[in-house]
Amino acid sequence: MFNVMKTSADFQAALDASQEKPIVIFKHSATCPFSAAAQIEVANTKHDLDIYGITLQYTPELKVEIAEKLGVEHKSPQTIVVHKGKAVSSQWRGDIQERVLKNAVKDLA
Repeated sequence: MFNVMKTSADFQAALDASQEKPIVIFKHSATCPFSAAAQIEVANTKHDLDIYGITLQYTPELKVEIAEKLGVEHKSPQTIVVHKGKAVSSQWRGDIQERVLKNAVKDLA
């Protein structure tokens, strides 16, 4: 499932959802070719994983909040696996792969 985050409340809902099972936060740019490639990999996981995404151009303040709350340096594109409200792993650019995300979540289940 793919959920779009636009507000702090959306981010809090994602953190709340991570209490029950691992989720993936996906941060990407609408204009970056690396983001386009990462988006394909993330799209391939949306039926197996709960993805919470933001487009950086539209939610610049949210990227800062995510980095601060999870203690993960902001990068783009970036995925962050979150479980029980904590960042468990993060991936950047070419490391964002369907297999890597699915394995990271599977290891927590």
